Formats: sequence, structure tokens, C-alpha cells
Amino acid sequence: MDINFRLFSERLRRVLAGEEVALPDAAKQPIQNLHAEIEVVTSWLRDFEYDMSWLLLQKIAEDENDNPDLRTVMDEINCFTYESEKVIDTFISSITQQKSQSGCREDICDALQGLQSKIIDIKQRMQQLEHIDSRIINELKSIKAQAGNFPASLSFKNRDTVGLDDRMEELLDLLIEGPPQLSAVTILDSIGLDKTAFAAEAYSGNYVKHYFDCHAWVQEPYTCYADQILDIIIKFLMPSSRLIILHEYLMTKRYLIVIDDVWSIEVWDIIREILPDNQNGSRVLITLAKIDTVTLFQFENGQNIRLDLVPTGGPLRLWIAEGFIPDNSEATAEKYLEQLINRGFVEVKKRRAGGTINTCSIRSRCWPSLLVVTLNAEFVFSPILDPKGESRKNVKRFFALEQQSDFAYLDDYYPHLHSLLYFTSESDHLDHIDWQKICEMYKLLRVLDLGSLVLNQYPSEIENLSLLRYLKLNIPSLKSLPLSFFNYLLNLYTLDMPFSYIDHTADEFWKMKKLRHLNFGSITLPAHPGNYCGSLENLNFISALYPCCCTKDLLGRLPNLRNLRIQGDLSYNQSLLSKSLCRLSCLESLKLANESKMPRLSKIILAEYVFPHSLTHLSFSNTDLMDDPMPALEKLPLLQVLKLKQNSYSGRKLTCGSDGFPRLKVLHLKSMLWLEEWTMGTGAMPKLECLIINPCAYLKKMPEQLWCIKSLNNFNCWWPQPELRQKLREFEDKEQCGIQLYPYGI
Repeated sequence: MDINFRLFSERLRRVLAGEEVALPDAAKQPIQNLHAEIEVVTSWLRDFEYDMSWLLLQKIAEDENDNPDLRTVMDEINCFTYESEKVIDTFISSITQQKSQSGCREDICDALQGLQSKIIDIKQRMQQLEHIDSRIINELKSIKAQAGNFPASLSFKNRDTVGLDDRMEELLDLLIEGPPQLSAVTILDSIGLDKTAFAAEAYSGNYVKHYFDCHAWVQEPYTCYADQILDIIIKFLMPSSRLIILHEYLMTKRYLIVIDDVWSIEVWDIIREILPDNQNGSRVLITLAKIDTVTLFQFENGQNIRLDLVPTGGPLRLWIAEGFIPDNSEATAEKYLEQLINRGFVEVKKRRAGGTINTCSIRSRCWPSLLVVTLNAEFVFSPILDPKGESRKNVKRFFALEQQSDFAYLDDYYPHLHSLLYFTSESDHLDHIDWQKICEMYKLLRVLDLGSLVLNQYPSEIENLSLLRYLKLNIPSLKSLPLSFFNYLLNLYTLDMPFSYIDHTADEFWKMKKLRHLNFGSITLPAHPGNYCGSLENLNFISALYPCCCTKDLLGRLPNLRNLRIQGDLSYNQSLLSKSLCRLSCLESLKLANESKMPRLSKIILAEYVFPHSLTHLSFSNTDLMDDPMPALEKLPLLQVLKLKQNSYSGRKLTCGSDGFPRLKVLHLKSMLWLEEWTMGTGAMPKLECLIINPCAYLKKMPEQLWCIKSLNNFNCWWPQPELRQKLREFEDKEQCGIQLYPYGI
């Protein structure tokens, strides 16, 4: 129940440290005095941990309170916290707007003195409190001990990428590389991603176009009728005449049918009557309009692709922006997450090769109790959880789900809102009135995440929100970031605009000293302007950077960059990239995605690249390398994950030298259509755990050294030729190596 009070104490520490604003000298002593008194009360509250837990349980159950004195003190603390936040917010806002640090307004100083008097009164009341019955405390201690010993989930898959790239790879695997019988794949989402756009990206991609003989996209009507769906499918699939029976026409085709925005479980029954199962890998891809519909779907041969398994980076960055993490470190935030896992609240879905958490979700059995506690502790407000708005009086966090009409609740909301999040599965356009309301009424926002809601143009009003630390917007038309954006939003830690492709960024970008995470569809960064700007020492993640701006000077001014995706014409920028990447001495993850105008004439030569020795994760896509990449990569001393994705290498031979890849754990070889020979020297890849080859239609045999690797426990082989397939089936250590042949049944 004291969570808001403790967060406020941590906030005062940050204010005194100058993390939010440079304090005027006249304000430092009053805030220091206030913080000292709050720390005393905080330490006393720790002695009443179990008393407060019991009080909260009684409040939830609406039982009569055993300790009215404690209830009174906690109410006073909550009111004090709310009033104190308002005073500090007003103070910080006034300094930011005046851009002056010459003094402290008299009314602010008086308010700070008044707060100190109130917290002293609360401290005196606490000295008179008594504990609840010791038997209740012992019972609560026992419950806590049992929760602390809850076995954390150890189930996770071997994939180690983050975000939608991983989801797309998984979806393509299910569509192209699954079982031969007709099967359905459903796309689920409950955190605001665009299912339709996600499905459309797969539907229009080259892999799908080349694999399936014919395709159809069906927008399912709200009311599901068989003849409507049949008419739409025939319109897409029949080449000229509708007289041919659809069923007979499809018997000789491998087909893909996308049914978007499904509301009813009846659609699958209808589809099974219409479409033939010709055992050749045909697929039906379904996006669900409502997440709860999945519980009603029972596909005999169905697969689900969940978009709502949360990559840990997002929540951890939100925790930091909210001020939950004392040192603003993602490493500390991940330790907190591990504690939640160990106590059974959160379940790990995937871990990276190094063991760190990749994706996770809240356990379903924990949802009801967490929501009740959240509302009763006045930690967050959401219309879907509290339609009457009874819990929003002092709440600083607002999140809406699915409906823009939820923004109407903001009309009656207090202006001291700190976080506003909107989760939707649709790419609806944000009403300009709602946008103006947000920027004009809630100038104290720290977190603003509007999910997939589309803004038609750059919103200049965003510059009112100068205290923002986390910003996520969807502005597909945005092509440049203006000077004013960086002049006013200097407090940003995370800037996330994944649907914007930026051709021009103002020089003032280099003023963003607090920036840690930069995510765009692609972005061009300006050359360093020199004189008035230094390096961006906190920036640790960039995606996706145009290769033309990857100069030695620019990359050298990002000394702590750990994750980088470069996307564009790598071939044209061969000379620049090959010599500049070595400046990133802390780089751990590098993704190179080529978008050359003539990819088949690739001039990318890995032998000329000087990669940072700190790399642990490396992936290539569409690079069309002509020369064997292994000799250039096997010497990287810390490399754990190597992914040669679609069209990355077009040669016929791979050679791994002796003792090469000393720490490699995961190797993906994908779309190497012409690979015929793979050799490994003695002692190569001694720690390899996971190997995926897809396809290996011409590969005649696996390297003998591969079977000497004791750590290998997951080997997925797609479309092996008959001779190799038979050898793998008869291999005596097949189970130990985790050999799986795909598609099933070959």
C-alpha cells in the first residue's frame, strides 16, 4: 500500500541528483530536508510490512478493519504523497518552462515547508502505532516464504531474437515448413500490435509468393456466412472461369488463404468444408479479432503465433522511465524481473543463448489478484478494469485498451498524470482533438505510448511534453525529425517510432544526452556538429540505421552502443562499413540487412570487415555473399549466436576451420539453396547447442566433427535429400542430438 510513497522517495533522490532538472540553490535544502524525513518514515514502514499486507487483504475483501489507526496513517500517507507529487511536478514544470535556475518561487518554497510539517506529523503518529496479532503476522510470513520458493518456469524455446523479427520468422516457419496436411495458423495479440499488418507482411513477402501456387485474402464479415467466404475465395483463386469447381481446382495447388479479423469459431468449420486437404503444405492464416476467441478454437492441425509474448526490453525500459529502477540500469531491472519469475508471478517463454530473458508473460492464475491489488492500491487506472472510474482520484497511470472512446475518461482526470498507454490491435487514426487534449492537459507526462494508433503528421504539440522519458508513436508519414523536437524533449530515454523512416535528423540530436534506446523503421543520423555537443554515452540500442551514416566519427561517438541493426544498401557502402564498425568496442549484437537495388550483384566482402571482438550475436539477411563467410567470422572470440538468414550466402561450400567459433551456441543456416558441402575442422564449435539448416536440399552429408560436439541437443533439418535423410534417421545418437526432420512425414 506504500508503493506510491516509496516511489516518491526515490523520485526526490533523482531530483536532488539533478536527473530531472538542475535545481536552483534556494530549493536544494528544503527538498533535502523533506527527503530526509520521508526516508525515516520509509524505514519505519518496513517494520509494518505484514500489517499493511493484512490491511490490503481486508480492503479487498471489504472486511472490517482490525487496525483503524494504521488505516488512518496510510490514508494520510497516500494524501501526502499525492500532494507532494503535485508540488514537485509544478516546481519542475516551472523551471523547465522558464528555462531559468535563478531562484525558487516563494509559493513553491512555502509548499515545501508545509509538506515537511505534514510528514513530521505523520512520523509522530507512526510512533504510536501497534502491530496486528502476531499469529496473523506469522501466517503471512509463511505465505511469503512459500511464494519465494515457487519454482520458476524453465520452459523456453531456442530462438533468441527480440520483437517482431522473431515473430515473423516463426510465422514463416509455420506457414512454409510445417506439416503437409492442411492446417490453420492463428495470430493472437493483446498488447496493441497490428495483426492485420503483420499477416499482410507475410502474405506479400517473396517467400510466401514463391512457395504457394495461389493466394487469397478474405476480410471476414462480422456475421459469418459460408457463401460470402466462398465467393471471396473464388474471386481470388479462380484464374478466369467460375464454372470450375473450387475444390477440384485447388486439388493440384499449394494454397494460402488469409482470413482477417475473425470473430466467430464457425469460420474454421466452413473453411474445412470448402477447402481440400491435399497433403502438400497448404495453409490457412487467421487473425483473431478478440484474444478470448482462441479458447474456443480447437484446431486439429492448428498452430498459434502469439504477438503478445512480451519482449523483456519494452517493460524494462518502461520501469526505468517510470522511475522504478534506482540506478536506471536495465541490468538491475532484469534482476527485479528474475525475482518476479522466482516468485511465480511471471513465466519465462524464451531465453537468449547467454541465458538472459528474451520474452515472458504474466501467469494466468496471477492476473485476477494482480488487477485487484493494482486498483485498490491506486497504482493504475484503466476503463476496462474500472468502468465507473472510482479508482482514478489519485492515480498517476492511465492505460486504455482497444477503444479510442476510453480517451473520454481523460476529460475528468487530474492534470498530474505521469503515464498514458494505449493498447490496440487496430491501426486506427488518432482523433486530433484527443491528441491536443493529451498535450495540453498532461504536460507532466513521463511515459506516452499510443501503440499502433496512427498520427497523420508530425504533432508539434508534442513539444509541450518536455518531461517525457518514454515516447512511442506511429507516424508513417514522418520523414524528418526537426530541431524543435530535440530542443524540447531532452529528457527522453526511449524514442520508439517503428513505422517511421527518417531521411533527415537535425544536428540537435546530439544534445540527447539521456537517450538510451532509439528504434525506427530506419533512420539517418546527422554527422556530429562538433563544438557544442559531446558523445551520446548512454545510447545502447539503435534500429535501424542507414549504412550511409555509419562513419568512423559517428560510431566512435556512441561508446556504449550494445545493440545495432543496420539496414540499407550494404554493398554500396562496403568501404565505409567495413572500416568503421570496429569503433564500437562495446557492441554485442549486430544485424546487417541488405537492401541493394541489385542484390544479385552484391559486392559485400566480409573478409574486409573488421568486426568488434565484443560481438556475441551476429545476423545477416539478403547479403548474397559470394565468398564463404565462415573464415571471416570464426575468429570472433565471444560470438554465441550466428544467423545466416534469407539470401545471405549464395555459395555451394562452407568451411569451418579447426578451433573456430570457440563460444558459438546457436547457428542458423537459412535459404542457402545451393549449399552442397560443409566441412568442419577439429575442435570447431565446441559449445554448439542449436543448429537449424533450412533448406538443405543439396547438402549430401553433415560434417563428421558435428557429431563430436557433446553440447548439441537441438538440430532441425529441413528438406534434406533422400540420402542425407536416411543417414539422419539411422543415426544412433539421434535423440541425444535432438535431430528433427521437417516437414513432418518426409
